[in-house]
Amino acid sequence: MNWFKQLFTRRRQFDELSQSIQEHLNEKIADLMARGMTREEAGRAAHREFGNATRIEERSREVWQWPRVESLWADVKYAMRQMKKSPGFAAVVIVTLALGIGANTTVFSIVDAVLLRPLPFAHSERLVEVQSRQVNGTFIGGAVSYPDFFDWRAQNHSFASLVSYHDNSATLTGMERAVHLQGQVVSWEMLPLLGVDPELGHGFRLEDEKLGARVALISHSLWVSQFGSDPGVVGRTMHLSGEAYTIAGVMPATFRFPVSATKNDFWTTLAVDNDGTPHASTASRGSHMMSVMGRLKPGVTLAKAEIEMKAIAAQLARQYPDTNTKHNSAHVESALRAMLGDTRTLLLVILGAVGLVLVIACGNVANLLLARVREREREMAMRSALGANRARLVRQLLVESTVLGVLGGMVGCALAFAATPAVLRLIGTSVPRAADAGVNLPALGFALAVSLLSAVVFGMSPAIASARGDLLSPLQAGGRGDTVRRHRLGSVVIVGQVALGILLTAGAGLLVTSFMHLSRNNQGFNPDHVLTFLFETPDAHYAHTRPQFYQQYFEKLRAFPGVEAAAGSMLLPMTDNSAHLSFEDPEHPVSKGQQPGASVDVVSDSYFHTMQIPLVAGRDFSTQDTVEAPQVLIVSQAFAEKFFPGENVLGKKLKPGAGNGNPEGPAWRTIVGVVGNIRHAATSREMELMYYLPASQLSTWCCLYSVVRTATDPASLGPDAQRLVSQMDQNIPVTDVHTMQDLIGLELAQPRFAMVLLSAFAGLALVLTVVGLYGVMAYSVARRTREIGVRLALGAQRRTVFEMILRQASVLLVIGIMLGVGATLVSTPLLASLLYGTGARNPFVLAGVCALVALTGLLAAYLPARRAASVNPMKALRTE
Repeated sequence: MNWFKQLFTRRRQFDELSQSIQEHLNEKIADLMARGMTREEAGRAAHREFGNATRIEERSREVWQWPRVESLWADVKYAMRQMKKSPGFAAVVIVTLALGIGANTTVFSIVDAVLLRPLPFAHSERLVEVQSRQVNGTFIGGAVSYPDFFDWRAQNHSFASLVSYHDNSATLTGMERAVHLQGQVVSWEMLPLLGVDPELGHGFRLEDEKLGARVALISHSLWVSQFGSDPGVVGRTMHLSGEAYTIAGVMPATFRFPVSATKNDFWTTLAVDNDGTPHASTASRGSHMMSVMGRLKPGVTLAKAEIEMKAIAAQLARQYPDTNTKHNSAHVESALRAMLGDTRTLLLVILGAVGLVLVIACGNVANLLLARVREREREMAMRSALGANRARLVRQLLVESTVLGVLGGMVGCALAFAATPAVLRLIGTSVPRAADAGVNLPALGFALAVSLLSAVVFGMSPAIASARGDLLSPLQAGGRGDTVRRHRLGSVVIVGQVALGILLTAGAGLLVTSFMHLSRNNQGFNPDHVLTFLFETPDAHYAHTRPQFYQQYFEKLRAFPGVEAAAGSMLLPMTDNSAHLSFEDPEHPVSKGQQPGASVDVVSDSYFHTMQIPLVAGRDFSTQDTVEAPQVLIVSQAFAEKFFPGENVLGKKLKPGAGNGNPEGPAWRTIVGVVGNIRHAATSREMELMYYLPASQLSTWCCLYSVVRTATDPASLGPDAQRLVSQMDQNIPVTDVHTMQDLIGLELAQPRFAMVLLSAFAGLALVLTVVGLYGVMAYSVARRTREIGVRLALGAQRRTVFEMILRQASVLLVIGIMLGVGATLVSTPLLASLLYGTGARNPFVLAGVCALVALTGLLAAYLPARRAASVNPMKALRTE
């Protein structure tokens, strides 16, 4: 820094000198002209008198003016000649930089697509997600009920639009073949909220929310695939799950809502959730099933909107205590942040990790350039003796490092083009919007910026070290130059690399430990040889015959060769589908708003046998549990221990918060069995509190996933199962065909992605650190060859020399490890939300990482130490 201050001080002094000379020259010319000389004669006489000063001025301008394009191009050509002169050195530098820049460009392309790009809607910075919350409670869900949404929409003053939406699916019939579609049920203001217009037709209107309305918008891909891109499709009727819908419009090809959805084929209004009864979803204040998005009015902040929504939620809780006690507050956050959730933390951690890899790579290159400066000391001294000043030498070295940085960036971009698709395959659908990532112009611009920044980072230290050294001593009898200072600088770089290596490797170790815990978790069931798939039984055809259909279907399915068991479940584990339902317990009466709740599932008979969930007490569901039979349910062990500790739960009665469409409300049900605990998600930290209802007693609840346990490869059964369903009803397509192991793999995609990527970066960082340590120790041995030769000539043991070099490396390693451990203890809590089954400061992981880095570091120092111990004293002294 002092050197730079001196540089600009000297520039200012030369500018002042130049101005002073010009003023005196003008005064002299004027004086001579006053004596009778012509202007030309006066100019020549003045220049003769001020000749020396003029040459100083011209020299100052030549030296201190910013370099011209021609001069810079000459520096670039000279840098290319230096690379050609030392191709091995250039290749090592370029490859080292390419690894760091390529990794950073790959990660940035994903971060740009997921985090940095705004949502693809007009003024997306004003789009927010509004969630239901509980003050001072344990409820952490954000879903909203329809009546609460209607009140929010009517009472707020912060939002220009407020829209509800939730997932839906349907079967498109009346075409060549039935097609399963994914869709969304939304309120009518969806398109005004997003600022999007249909490609054809028009958006929803207020009357489309009225009872009985059936209007739909279709996606561009559905319009092409099923309607042949017919421009007259608007106004036509299509049949979804047996009901007729009018097509209001076709959305643009790029439209996707919600953005996190991988596919949506249609959008319809909330009228489909209203059947005109008091039990309809649109009238059930206790049924929390929707997400809510809003657009803030101009000038309204997130904080102001949240204050208003909390006030409305609190008022609704006082007005409807039976349903809203656990939903007495609200939370407002940006739509992008809400969509990402913990994924944002994951990507920022990975971006930080890959940035540290680049820093380590720059450290390696800086050490290589420091060593190369020693080889070029005589060249620099000669150029200085011939008139080159320190600024000119620094500029040349920075141009050389910039050329290396740009070439490294170009190779890094090529690596990023190859690596990005592989990383995206690893991510799958676990990260929202990741599929939109690619090495595009922003990513290439980032790579260029990183390349130039890296060039400055790794090029500045060697350049300054060269400029600050004694440039004349190398010309004097083989002078050694300022090598001690450069060696110290290289040692500092290595200490920093070791510390960063510890930090990255510790983070990777924690994620590996976490993933191993997840993959070995007891899910509560046996996922081996289980095939799962889904088909719908629409209410239009199966509202009253659904139990009989499923009974016949499962009987036929169990008769297939190789099928050991088959059953159905409405909410299949490992599919991110879950439902939370309150219940009434007559032995522990509480007000309706304070009733306990747990996760609920609707299953067929033999489900627990098929999934190999152990029956702990009582009995399983059977075909005798019909709608007319006594109403029953089964609970999990965790459920029994939570709500009935130390009691025998068999025979106890509960009333779930939802029934079978009975106008009199839900029925009392008797607990007839207790089963083992399961995890509904592979990343669940605890077993679920579950209770199960028999599908045979709930004809209005749709639909069941099929689970089939086979004695052979479960995937081979898929075509036969699809043919069976088609034979029973040709308008029912089979979809979501997966093995249970595949579903678990999909659930673990994000933790696997984090583990693999951070482990790869940690491994790369460790390799670069080891290579850097080897380079510094090898340089140290080369620098001290004469000293080592003298020691050996005076009787020193080769073992002593060997231990001396290893001791030097050990000091660097110990300091780096201590700094790395401190940095790890401070920073790893950032990973807490990404870890399962391990703490953020796991002492065993940290100890293992320290041992690994120490061992690899000593191995890197072994070869230079051995080379030092084998120095021939006579050759060393003769060489010097």
